Amino acid sequence: MVRQLSLEEKAALKRELFQKVENGFEQMFGDGKLDELRTFVQKDDQAGQIVDEIWQWMMEKHIEKDEQTDLVETKRMCPFCGGIGKSREEDNDPRGIVGTQGSVSFKRESFYCGRCRKVFFPSGPKA
Repeated sequence: MVRQLSLEEKAALKRELFQKVENGFEQMFGDGKLDELRTFVQKDDQAGQIVDEIWQWMMEKHIEKDEQTDLVETKRMCPFCGGIGKSREEDNDPRGIVGTQGSVSFKRESFYCGRCRKVFFPSGPKA
């Protein structure tokens, strides 16, 4: 099965991304910014921060879409014994992953397997 976004979802994500890019452009080239960002270090820091924010947004949105499209049966399956886990609503705090550009936080369900008495956090087919 090929997962894909609806045209409306893609358009909404593009609008949100383009707004972030436009905001970043204004932070670099908006009124007074050419005078404010004088040194190479200032320019580099500002550009790096803008790129990092866009990278983090893209990663979080992509991971969020993974969570929304995962098959319920697959993610409830215990990776230790193959049993079916029960959702643990109280333990669904944001998680973090560190990538090449920085860290990304996301929410992922946790499950409890009564058969082997373990808690697991399904990562999906391609974590």
